[in-house]
Amino acid sequence: MAECCNENGARRGGQISALGALLVGLAIMAGAVGDHLVAGQVSKQSLHVYDIAVHFQIYNALGLVLLGILIRLWGKRRLLCVSAFLMALGVLFFCGGLYLLVMTGQSFWAIFAPFGGTAWIVAWLLLAIGLWQASRQVKE
Repeated sequence: MAECCNENGARRGGQISALGALLVGLAIMAGAVGDHLVAGQVSKQSLHVYDIAVHFQIYNALGLVLLGILIRLWGKRRLLCVSAFLMALGVLFFCGGLYLLVMTGQSFWAIFAPFGGTAWIVAWLLLAIGLWQASRQVKE
């Protein structure tokens, strides 16, 4: 998290955007796996949970792409860096927890989803605050 704000904004922003693009690609792959392999092996409810993980991974991965672009454009802004960290953490906990829940059938993994969801809520609020602050600094 602190590393983001200590590095060159253009370099770090590119890395964050690349991570977001990678996560979108992985979500698309996960969706294909879910449709072709998982669907016949789990209940409709479990497949619905899996689909939720795929969709939320795509949304937040695109958020990472956006954050990377903003960091590249505006430089090192702490709120944007923290937001990027929390979005990535949210993908790991929320989506990872739901994928593992469906694939293993072990309800233990569901405990991670609320932590990921909370990370996303905070991440998007920080992004909103960061955008608001940046808009106030723009001269017309």
